[in-house]
Amino acid sequence: MTRTLLVSIAALVLAAPSQDPLRAQKDRYATEVSNRANAATSMLPMSTSSNAARMHSELGQRALDMARPAEAKQHFQEALAADSTSAFAQLGLANASTSFGEYDAGLAAAAKLAAHSSRAEQLLVAIAQKQLVSDYVSAEGFARQLIAAAPKNPRSYVELATVQQQTGRHAEARATLKKAIAVAPAFWPAYRQLAYSYMTLQPSDPAKAKPYVDKLVALEPKEAQSFVAQGSYYRAMNQLPLARGAYSRAAQLDPTDPLPLQQRGHVESFLGNYDAARSDYDAAVKLAKPAQVPFYQMFRAYVAAHAGDPKQSIAELDALVARIDSMDGADRIGAKINVLNAEAQMAIQTGDFASAARAIAQRTPLVRQQVAQATDPKLKELTESDIVYFDGLLAARSGDAAIAKAKAEEYMNIVAQTADPRKDESAHAILGVLALEQKDFESALAQLEQANHDDMFITYERAVALEGLGRTKDAKAMFRKVARYNFNGADVAVMRSDAIKRSM
Repeated sequence: MTRTLLVSIAALVLAAPSQDPLRAQKDRYATEVSNRANAATSMLPMSTSSNAARMHSELGQRALDMARPAEAKQHFQEALAADSTSAFAQLGLANASTSFGEYDAGLAAAAKLAAHSSRAEQLLVAIAQKQLVSDYVSAEGFARQLIAAAPKNPRSYVELATVQQQTGRHAEARATLKKAIAVAPAFWPAYRQLAYSYMTLQPSDPAKAKPYVDKLVALEPKEAQSFVAQGSYYRAMNQLPLARGAYSRAAQLDPTDPLPLQQRGHVESFLGNYDAARSDYDAAVKLAKPAQVPFYQMFRAYVAAHAGDPKQSIAELDALVARIDSMDGADRIGAKINVLNAEAQMAIQTGDFASAARAIAQRTPLVRQQVAQATDPKLKELTESDIVYFDGLLAARSGDAAIAKAKAEEYMNIVAQTADPRKDESAHAILGVLALEQKDFESALAQLEQANHDDMFITYERAVALEGLGRTKDAKAMFRKVARYNFNGADVAVMRSDAIKRSM
């Protein structure tokens, strides 16, 4: 049954008044749709007694699984219209949101409903609340309780695996995802998360992603997201022409989805086909929802950096920030922060300290404004640590040792009470970059080894430190990892060509 038909039947059922003589027939259709959706999504227990709310929640979750947040949002809104007490639907609506404010408000609303919900719903809300404030110790505890409450549901294991990934325990997360697959061999989301883990998280091993990507295509051969994952696999294997083909197939399967075109634009950037990359990004923008437009235009701005002109990229990002206020429907604060993050990162990496300082000065009040009304006050503290990180990284790269060290210490003090085993990684990044600028390669490597290994910026800096220590073979191997990391970002756009040269 096609997705369009599923949606149409759902709308038909909700439109029926209670005295409609065809109610029973329509309910049978709803039950059939619900059963099919349930088989596909392996839903956790919901407390709602409304068939319509349950059906739309299932279809909303299906849409989230397939990276269709706008569709998911519509379904969760319909679910709440049928049952305003559904914590699952309210949490789903939060997960489908396009701004921090929407997410935070949605999560708070779900928490208020959770007291009268199923144990699974209560735990899902609790996990999300703890993840929001980086309390991964508590989040993991709740995820393990979820497995105890629903041991035969794959989503329980995916929740635990996600927390394990957030704490950098990728081997454990992969083992947990394999348990999810053992429980439900047709559960598409677990295969997807496991495949991307092998492709992008350290220690990465893209070749091991192949059977999981193949399974995605076999399970959902008509879904664009299966071929988006396949394209990502080919990128991870450095088989870029095959990646381009997979994204083209995804675009054919869902010509309304901008994501395959955006992903193909990344491939064209890596291949050096810069006009083709800009064309794909422009095409993605035309299909994008208003909230997505700044995101896709940001990647278009990276093309100049890939072509060797980071100053042009920085200028385009700066111009994009100025345009966002005139974009109807965009999350203006969040979009500006996202673009300014990229601009600051690119400017710091290339030594354009004036542009970096300007971008950081713009983003600082915005990130404070973004969390000003946050439900949990802990978020405001974490926001200050984010501000301190950018200030410290700029100071480190520009060689201001006193400020860099002070900011690293301030960062650690802010996050000291955070239940996150990786809480100090950003402070180590500041100190590692500072040591590199001082040509103290031994100290730099020691600090950077304690930073985020999943961050290609850190991987590149570690390679520089190894090269400085005369460990040429190890340095080339690490530069090669960066050179073959075909996933786009502001850091990759400015590092990749240099990493390719230094890996030879």
